[in-house]
Amino acid sequence: MNPALVITFLLAAFPSRAGVLQDTTRSNDTLDTGVHITPRGLHVRLDLSTPPQLLRIHSSYAMPSIDGTPTLSPAAGAELEFGTLTSRQLQQDNSVQRLSSSTMTVAALLPRLGFRNTTQVATEGWRFGFRLGSGHRLGGKSGVYFLHSGGWTWSYVRPTSAPSSSDSATIARATADVESFRTSHFGANTSATVGYTIAGTVLIEASYQRILLYKNHVFLPWLGSLLLEGLAQSLIGVALDQAEERNPHATALATLILRSALSWGIYELRRTSGQHFPFRGNTPMLWDEFRIGIGMQF
Repeated sequence: MNPALVITFLLAAFPSRAGVLQDTTRSNDTLDTGVHITPRGLHVRLDLSTPPQLLRIHSSYAMPSIDGTPTLSPAAGAELEFGTLTSRQLQQDNSVQRLSSSTMTVAALLPRLGFRNTTQVATEGWRFGFRLGSGHRLGGKSGVYFLHSGGWTWSYVRPTSAPSSSDSATIARATADVESFRTSHFGANTSATVGYTIAGTVLIEASYQRILLYKNHVFLPWLGSLLLEGLAQSLIGVALDQAEERNPHATALATLILRSALSWGIYELRRTSGQHFPFRGNTPMLWDEFRIGIGMQF
């Protein structure tokens, strides 16, 4: 494989993590690793510390949908998330930290537990996946933080028992559309999170998440759509890096808003214009989820 293509793919697919590694930050959590020349001579330092571990539990109000399909019933959702969360303090403002996260997730969609509309077809299932995230925290160990995340998922879904509705034609169509995704598993996710950390240990947060389930996706159009999304996020990142030097606090909020708005818009175009927009593709299934969560960092 062409090395230049691999580098382009990595930079485009994960722009939010690339921004964390600039020279404008310094780490609070680890020692500097590498070779250092000082007035006292040459020193080699190896950092063997591990990044802070993260554990979150989310509950959600989930709204599944398929473009062109009758409205599906909302459902309750539950998710367990675990991984790492690291922070790097800005040199130009010690009260602002850049955040970087890498997590695995396991989740379930549970219409029987709540929110179900008994006149509509409900969807149940489970998924697991991973996310890469970036953002900012304002303040020291206690303070507000903002995170934008994205990644991939592996899902299994199916329609539940028939609802109590007299419109049999609508029910049959919705059931068939959901049933057609039982052999589809690969998907993607994006989320925007606003939270508060207490003493650098307890996390309380609210978030919005979009989960996309591809239907018989094709690799090259999928890759092209992914690269275009990554390029757009990279352009936003360049502009935000310049703004961060002038006003880090305002840039922290602007980063969440602009990155999340772009992701939402791209997912919406994939929902309505083909899952590999702008390269067409089948109509995917989406979940819009409003979540509350609590977590611990240790």
